[in-house]
Amino acid sequence: MVPTYNERENLLVLVGRLDHALHGSYEVVVVDDDSPDGTWRVAEELARRYPVKVIRRVGRRGLGSAIVEGLRAARGDYVVVMDADLQHPPEVVPLLVRAADETGADIVVASRYAQGGGVAGWSRARLLVSRIAGLLAHLLLPEARRTSDPMSGFWLVKRRLVEELKLEGRSWKVLLEILVKAPGARVAEVPYVFQPRGAGKSKLGLRAMLDYVIDLLRLSEYRVLKFAAVGATGTVVNLATVAALHGHVPDAAAYALGWEAGLTWNYLLHDSWTFRGKRRIGGPWGRLLYWLRYHEAAAAGFAAYMVVSLAARLLGAAYLLAPLLGIAVSFAVNFLVSQHHVWK
Repeated sequence: MVPTYNERENLLVLVGRLDHALHGSYEVVVVDDDSPDGTWRVAEELARRYPVKVIRRVGRRGLGSAIVEGLRAARGDYVVVMDADLQHPPEVVPLLVRAADETGADIVVASRYAQGGGVAGWSRARLLVSRIAGLLAHLLLPEARRTSDPMSGFWLVKRRLVEELKLEGRSWKVLLEILVKAPGARVAEVPYVFQPRGAGKSKLGLRAMLDYVIDLLRLSEYRVLKFAAVGATGTVVNLATVAALHGHVPDAAAYALGWEAGLTWNYLLHDSWTFRGKRRIGGPWGRLLYWLRYHEAAAAGFAAYMVVSLAARLLGAAYLLAPLLGIAVSFAVNFLVSQHHVWK
């Protein structure tokens, strides 16, 4: 299926190349958001010569919702999602189908970053933005780590899997939504080289980048923000414990006991809120096991906390400022290890 908006010139070329690559055993579902350039009219003309189904959406806009509508309208066992701007080579589509047949995968991602893949005509700045976007997906969404290119807009999915999922299409990267909502789905990859756009202008801009970050937060159930909120309350518990122990025990002991108090407090809130429902073992024994696992995972954060806190104290930092600096350094370490190891 092909979502379109102002792609009339590219659509003519795309359908011709798809017909040559697939030899007639296919259907192209074009979902057009009432393009001002008349892309939907071109699609209707193409439907007289090729197996093209046209869905013209009047008064409805959005790439994600267009993709979901196209997925629902498709009739084949496999549905391939691709752009109309010729950056996704139609000749790769048979390779996606072959990979699904040979591996039994539920999802096959056309990857720019798998071995043998690449991009053509990109500046270093755009390549860096793409890499950072993929890294953010891998960090915030563990389910996305099954593919080297979670940002891909070119992929195949079994229609049976789509029918089992309640897709919202709020994200403009529907692949991410499917990966999150189908964590047990088998994923395969086919490398390809991302091509320069044909006619028309790119729709990627600052707003799209901001929407992407918002989508990541929503799909991750805002875990990183929840983690930060819990960490803030744990910081208060930590510093309160350190302050209560001031003058009674050595600095190192006070900082270590403050860490333990804050860590246990954080664990209880993470288990009941941040990662609620992620613990696979229920009951008090499960809670105890995950508390121990949380301590194991926090070892690296604890080391960073103690080193920074004591070093800051030796350099003359105030008694409570030193552990605060240590907490700041250990935050990122604890979040990543908690998400990918404890409540994975």
